[in-house]
Amino acid sequence: MAADPSLLQLLPLQALRAESEASALAARTARTPARAWLAHAAALMEIARRTGEVDALGRAASALQRARALAQGDKRLTGEAILAHAAVLALAADLFGDKESAEVARSKLDAAAAHPLSELDRARLAGLRGRLLAREALAGGMYTVRLAALEVLAHAAAALATAGEAGAAAEARCDRAELLIAAGGEAKDRGWLDMAYEDLSALAETLDSAFHPLLMARVETLRGQALATLGDLMGDAAALAEAVSLLRTVAEDLPADHSPLDSARIDHTLGLALQALGEACEEEALFDRAIEAFAPALDALDAQPMLPFRSVVAHDAAACVARRAERRGDLPALERAEAAFRDALKSHSAEKDPLSWAVTQVALARIYEAEADLRGDTGERADAAFALASALEVFSERGLRSLSESTLTALERVRPG
Repeated sequence: MAADPSLLQLLPLQALRAESEASALAARTARTPARAWLAHAAALMEIARRTGEVDALGRAASALQRARALAQGDKRLTGEAILAHAAVLALAADLFGDKESAEVARSKLDAAAAHPLSELDRARLAGLRGRLLAREALAGGMYTVRLAALEVLAHAAAALATAGEAGAAAEARCDRAELLIAAGGEAKDRGWLDMAYEDLSALAETLDSAFHPLLMARVETLRGQALATLGDLMGDAAALAEAVSLLRTVAEDLPADHSPLDSARIDHTLGLALQALGEACEEEALFDRAIEAFAPALDALDAQPMLPFRSVVAHDAAACVARRAERRGDLPALERAEAAFRDALKSHSAEKDPLSWAVTQVALARIYEAEADLRGDTGERADAAFALASALEVFSERGLRSLSESTLTALERVRPG
């Protein structure tokens, strides 16, 4: 099979692993070994993208180093290997929030640009630049960085479409939509959210899920996220209900074992949408369904506990548990949740697993705050402030902007005026 992500995504994960092993064997006997190692690296990258496995990323980087060494003076092939290495580093930055990987990826892109790349590879290079800029903007970059990322991604999508790479063009449009959704939600700007939703809807009409199952799942998940963010912003229960329906369909259509990380993202987005709908409708049962949606996402992410995304999902699930108990005025439920989180702290070491430890501290703080609201403050707010300050230090050290901001907001809320 060619090293084309739009083809690789058709394979279930186990079949993809078999393809990776077969491509490694083929590379050892290929007439053009450098290109064969590029194909092997592409399969390994797709495994890493679906699972978050560090080992797969490392093996992909090694395969690309071998491809570059075997290029034997072929400048175009060397450029392709450098470009692919930049893509591996960009994926590491995506998965682990690794700023150093992002910086090295940028330098690799500069090195690749100095080689005689094909029109398609130059378009891919532009798409990677846009993705790195978008991640910088999502991590708290300035408004100018956000605008630059949106412009670069728009141009890259157009160039990739012109070069006949429809799948990569769609991915660039998804990267752009993801940035628009985050920016629109943060600024409470409906215009940006409408722009993202409209572009994703137009994109969905051009894709066939039979040939692009994972890409279609990403498009529809982002479309559901845009709808949910709009509904939450406008207090529109109908939009939230539509988002929930859309996300449920996506979750049902994609087998969880085809791509664990993609499925976890869908379930997480569904959980948030259900919780927002529960708030809008004041329907307690929707909080139960939200917690049920978060559960498979956490199960899928248990295999990779150091992924920052797992901490985000765990944080949101814990907040939903606390909010459900708070809305019901259910002190026994809060006390049970407190006991569960205290037990979790015993199994999460601040040294060995700082992210899980910090998320559990935030969950406990939310429980303390809810208990203080329901029965009067007998020291719970001070306990919450201490837990949040400890968690904030961990999140800040790791550059986890969204978790840092939500934790800081909670800390300001529980500290005495």
